[in-house]
Amino acid sequence: MHRRTFWVAIALLGSVAAGSVFWGLHQLGIRNRLQTRLENTYQRAFHELNFNMGAIEAELAKATVASTAEQTMIRLAAVWRQAYAAQEKMGQVPLGVAEFENTERFLARLGDAVLSVASTGVMPTAQERKMLDKLSRQARELSNSLLVLQSTVLAENVRFTDLELRTLGDRAPRDSAVLGQFRQVEEQVQQFPEVPMGDHVNIAVPPPLAVTVAPTPIATAEANARQFVRHIGADLRLQSQVTVTDAVVPHYSFVFAHPEDANRRVTVEVVRNGGRVFQMFAERATAAPVLPGAELQARADRFLYERGIANMKLLGVEEWGGSVIFTYCYAADGILFYPDLLRVRVAQDNGEILSFEGNGYVKYHRERGNFSEVVGIAAATAKLNETLEVIAGPQRVVLFDRRGVEVLCWEFTVQRRGGTEQFLVYINAVTGREENIVRLDAKPAIMPPAHAR
Repeated sequence: MHRRTFWVAIALLGSVAAGSVFWGLHQLGIRNRLQTRLENTYQRAFHELNFNMGAIEAELAKATVASTAEQTMIRLAAVWRQAYAAQEKMGQVPLGVAEFENTERFLARLGDAVLSVASTGVMPTAQERKMLDKLSRQARELSNSLLVLQSTVLAENVRFTDLELRTLGDRAPRDSAVLGQFRQVEEQVQQFPEVPMGDHVNIAVPPPLAVTVAPTPIATAEANARQFVRHIGADLRLQSQVTVTDAVVPHYSFVFAHPEDANRRVTVEVVRNGGRVFQMFAERATAAPVLPGAELQARADRFLYERGIANMKLLGVEEWGGSVIFTYCYAADGILFYPDLLRVRVAQDNGEILSFEGNGYVKYHRERGNFSEVVGIAAATAKLNETLEVIAGPQRVVLFDRRGVEVLCWEFTVQRRGGTEQFLVYINAVTGREENIVRLDAKPAIMPPAHAR
């Protein structure tokens, strides 16, 4: 009996061992197949990147010698498409092997530049041709470097998955020809001289036109912050203050203790130049909604009025997290000034002001000159796509064009005939140019809490 049990046990153990071996071999096979698939993805992305760079260089060269606007636009449009594709391929090259931060930035700037020139629809100016010549030379250098790298990859039969694993495990050879050439490509692009893009290329955000006055002392800024949140308490306890200088708009950040909740904070941020409050957050968890929308809007309107923010037009109302976000912009002489944008968030349970976000209003609201249209309503309407029907407007608005310059436009709310999807189309009221198109989206623009910014 015992002998029989012994042999049964041996048989069971043998079956388990065989099953374990079979399972292990099966998992190894799956791993190898996945690794092969990943390697194929890496290889395809790398070699397609080389093709994209070669196409960029070739099309840029053709654009610099084109003698008609039609040929120039065709070549520049091709460059933009290839630059976009090249950035996509760079995102697929294993980060453990290569980091293309400088190269991606170069391609982004190149794409912005050629798209801006192409969108004019006319022959490039002398300044634009000079810019395209420099970009063409830089693209040729980058393409040649990648061709050398490609030759090394092919000659050494490099497997990116193996190299990535060794790199992540810090076991890659420091003298690896492939790794060295990847680094050389990045360093080469980093050494490219900055190409002046011209005023027509809107790469940087518009400067804060309204923030031009002398710096405000921090004591004055704190007093302004306290005055802004006087509805919360008259003598709030200051917990911290920070001077932020490395931001687009240097500012002071004050954190106060909430008088009714020891764990709650009130953050107020004040622009250093001018001393105006541009953000305030007094976040908390909200209870079930109680107040109607009209009451909440009245509280938001009163909050702005009591702080000297007048002539604001309500643009949108969005519910979010037990609160309502009211979006406003400045209005004068029948014109909506979209750069002067701000938001007020009001709790639905008790009407408390939870946050204020006035970046646009503080950066751009100022005394402006007169805006007058040259292109009338009828002429602007004639510029619209013939398949569209106007369902609202037109409304005169001021917005930033692609150069970051404020322009007067006619705003049309439109939809395709027979369709339901709506768009905003902006026709320049001076030149008749179609400045922008915005698809209307029902999703709310979220105002993040202070800790998430």
